[in-house]
Amino acid sequence: MPRINPGYHDHAKKKIIDATLEIAKDGGWNTVTLETVARKVGVTKGALYTYFENSDALMDEVAFELAKRFRDRFHTDRSEKIVGIHELLEDIAEFVFSDKEAVAPLFMQALERAVQDAKFRDHMAEKYDDSILQFREVFIKAQKSGQIPEEVNITMAVQAIYGLTLGLAFIYQMLEKDQSEAKQLWIGSVERILHIHNHKIEGSNLFTPQPKPQIF
Repeated sequence: MPRINPGYHDHAKKKIIDATLEIAKDGGWNTVTLETVARKVGVTKGALYTYFENSDALMDEVAFELAKRFRDRFHTDRSEKIVGIHELLEDIAEFVFSDKEAVAPLFMQALERAVQDAKFRDHMAEKYDDSILQFREVFIKAQKSGQIPEEVNITMAVQAIYGLTLGLAFIYQMLEKDQSEAKQLWIGSVERILHIHNHKIEGSNLFTPQPKPQIF
């Protein structure tokens, strides 16, 4: 099998990371090994060690890449026009809670890794802080355009949304529940947090006001 040319280091690393994500999407994270990644890329297993010292190092880079993709999801609007807040939330929910990107499983794996590895935890903390800033930037822009009420504290809302995202990812992934249900619940909950809740959560009455009991 051909070896990766070290002269194309960055390109080769990206190719390996993309291949890893594709394998995870197709067969789940338990199918991701250095052997399966090497076959996917079309190189020897030994060639991978030119770029990653072991499978943990590869998965660290994959986690960072997915965190970057999640952050970049907030920059779907590259022009000066305002992207509709509901459209943006739908897009983010699709990214997190669909099988296309396999984000939820990697979130869980990243959390487990962060508990065990201080260096990795610090790196992920930087990604978290960066994502918080991206969240704030986009939501403040939406607030200035009138899509989010002025009384909403964007900083607090962003922190609540992050906690909600990780919580739902954990519950629905660990319990192997329907990801589409998690997506709808996430959207409805975020719209409640942002006070823009005109979204109906299908199949759920979590936010439906219940009639007061009659007192006889």
